[in-house]
Amino acid sequence: MSTNADQMTAAARSESAPTADHKFPEPIVSRLPSWPYAVFSVWRRHAIVYSRTWLINFLPPVTEPIFYLLAFGYGLSPMVGEFVVGGQKMSYLKFIGPAMIAVGVCFQGFFESAYGSFIRLRFQRTWHGLLTGPLGFREIFLGDLFWAATKGMIAGVVTGLVVLMLGQISFMGLLFTLPFIVLGSFMFASIGMMTAGFVKNIDQINVPVFLFMIPMFTFSGTFFPRDNLPPILAFIASWLPLAQLVDLIRLPVVYDPTWPMDLAGLIVWTVVTSIIAYRVIFRQVFK
Repeated sequence: MSTNADQMTAAARSESAPTADHKFPEPIVSRLPSWPYAVFSVWRRHAIVYSRTWLINFLPPVTEPIFYLLAFGYGLSPMVGEFVVGGQKMSYLKFIGPAMIAVGVCFQGFFESAYGSFIRLRFQRTWHGLLTGPLGFREIFLGDLFWAATKGMIAGVVTGLVVLMLGQISFMGLLFTLPFIVLGSFMFASIGMMTAGFVKNIDQINVPVFLFMIPMFTFSGTFFPRDNLPPILAFIASWLPLAQLVDLIRLPVVYDPTWPMDLAGLIVWTVVTSIIAYRVIFRQVFK
């Protein structure tokens, strides 16, 4: 009996022992998604959720800068007439057209990341749920950031197409503004995510909205040239991120030789606010 048992044990060992042709299972670490695909998976998750109610979520915020454009452009143009900006004579509608593109980028990028990221972080706890899968904090952060920036790009492009159809910007001029629309979308998405990381409850988001976003919206050269302001106020307004974005998107209409400084300002705003947002949200998730 013992001999038979020894033979059976030896046979079992020989069957389970690896051979030269035996392939071990691939380590689970190597099956984790690469970080670009992981970022895309988070972005895609938000896009799928958005697509379920896209019409309600899309129309109200996108139409806001378009209403500003039509109401102020056609309502004030007969009263204002043509005026000179940067040595060029233009109508009021042509002046505010590029600014409304920047406003669409600003509002959509900021509000999606400020409110959307805060809700996913505090109420839905989507970040915590995604962390239980094969995703890291960096990928989730970038996925949220890219999604908010995507909504800013959509708003900017849609508003730009309206400005194009009204004949206030050329097609090549609109193409020229696309890199600035992309950069501005990431910048305001970063500012919004920084806000989501700092506030303790959703009502506190009103503080940066009314103390930063609304003043910036009115003083950044959107509805009138900043040169009309008192010198000190004009200087302060010129460093606001929306003012720099407005100046860059307005380049096809009014050339500004200081545009490299505006571009550098946008890059600095984007990098600094992204780093701050990453750190404050990291502390919120892992506290």
